[in-house]
Amino acid sequence: MRISYKADFFEEVKRKITSQGFRIVGLDHSQPWGGSVMIDESQAQRFADLFFQEVIQSQEKKAAHPSKPKVLVIEPKQAIAWQYHQRRAEWWQVIVGEVGVITSDDDEERRLLVKQSKDIIELRPGKRHRLVGLDDWAVIAQLWNHVDVQYPSDDADVIRLKL
Repeated sequence: MRISYKADFFEEVKRKITSQGFRIVGLDHSQPWGGSVMIDESQAQRFADLFFQEVIQSQEKKAAHPSKPKVLVIEPKQAIAWQYHQRRAEWWQVIVGEVGVITSDDDEERRLLVKQSKDIIELRPGKRHRLVGLDDWAVIAQLWNHVDVQYPSDDADVIRLKL
């Protein structure tokens, strides 16, 4: 794949996000699996309302605190690390394309499930997970829900089991 194609794809994702009124505060397209576009934290609730309304409503009794709105861009035939988090749940919604998702309650990778546009994936703390690029690019909305807002999750909460 040409590097310029990846940059062009990210530019298109950025245009779409900003056209929806979101402010981009960070961009990382250096990951081997693709990368991410970070949205202004002050827009987390609006991002949640747009992409995760049903999840938020079902979580209200559990005091959901959506944060860290991000858009993941998954490159074809690439995958994020096999990982989990202890201090956060994550919600993903496929926005564009299809993506493979592997989850497990233990360290063993299980069967790959194909998720399509509008599919939502809920990952509780401790749930092992991996996103896998299929034949084309996929775009995923991601939102965190901290287990304890007094001790919020951060990037140090990523426990990678396998690349």
